[in-house]
Amino acid sequence: MPSILSSRRTPSLQRINEKAPLMPSRDNLEYQMEQGSIEAAFTLASITEYRHDQVCHNCDTIASYYLSAFSLVKSNSTIECNSLLLALVQQTILFIQCHLDISRETHIAWLPILMVELRTLGKSIKDQSAEPDRFVSLPNMDQVSNDVYIDTSIEGDYGRAVRISIYHCRAVLCEDIDTTKSIFYYRKCVSVRPSPLESQKLQQSAKLALQHLITDGHKYAADTRPRLPSRTSSVSSGASSSCPMSCSNCGVEKRGMPVCSKCKSQYYCGVRCLKAHKPVHDLECSAL
Repeated sequence: MPSILSSRRTPSLQRINEKAPLMPSRDNLEYQMEQGSIEAAFTLASITEYRHDQVCHNCDTIASYYLSAFSLVKSNSTIECNSLLLALVQQTILFIQCHLDISRETHIAWLPILMVELRTLGKSIKDQSAEPDRFVSLPNMDQVSNDVYIDTSIEGDYGRAVRISIYHCRAVLCEDIDTTKSIFYYRKCVSVRPSPLESQKLQQSAKLALQHLITDGHKYAADTRPRLPSRTSSVSSGASSSCPMSCSNCGVEKRGMPVCSKCKSQYYCGVRCLKAHKPVHDLECSAL
C-alpha cells in the first residue's frame, strides 16, 4: 500500500514535467535579432509592454523592433511572404493607428519612417509577383480580371494579404486629409485578387468607402492641394512635387504638400502637423 507521502508527491512531479517550454529571455531574443532573426524582432515588439497617457511609454523601443524586423525582411534578395510577415504587417498597422491622435499634437519621429517601410514593402511584393492586379473602373467599381497568370502558391496568398492590409491602412490614413489619395489606395486595395488568408473584410470596407467618397461628389482625377495660411511665412505653400511626399510629422503621403522654405526638405500635410513638428524642425533649420 503506497504511503500518503508518496501519493502526495506524484501530482507535483507530474505538474513539473508538464510545464510548457519557457520563452527565450529578452537577451536571447536580442541576440537572435542581431543574428538576423525576423521572428525574434517581432517577438520583442510583441512582448514589450507599453501604455499611453499624455505621453508614450516604451513606444520608441517597440518601433525600433518593428524597424529592425522590416530591415531584415528587406535584406533578403526576395521578400519571403509567409504568416510571420503578415502578422508583422498587421501588428505594425495597429501600432501606427493607435498613435494617430497623438501624432497630431506631438511629433513622433518613427511614425513616418514606419509608414515608408510599409509603402516600400507593398511595392516590393507587387514588383516580385508575376500576377497582375485586376482593373477596377470607377464609379461603378466593375472588376476586370487579367487571366494572363494566376499565382496559386501559398506565398502568393500571403503576399496579396499583406498588400491588401497595407493599401487599406494607407487609404484610411489619407481619408480625412487627401480624398484623392484615399480613393487611389482604396482602389488599389480592391484591385488585388482576394486572398484566402485574409477575411476579405478589408476589401469589403474599401468598396463601401469608395462608394461613400464618390457619392459625396469627390472626383478621382481631382488633385486637392492643401494651402497653409499666408501668415505661416516659414513654409512655402506653392512648393510641390509630381511624386508623393510624406508628412514629416504624421507620415501621411500626398502630392503638392507645403514645404519648409528654408531647408526645402520637410513637408507637411496641414497646419496642425506643421505646428506639432515646429519645435523639432526649428532646431534642424537653425543648424543649416
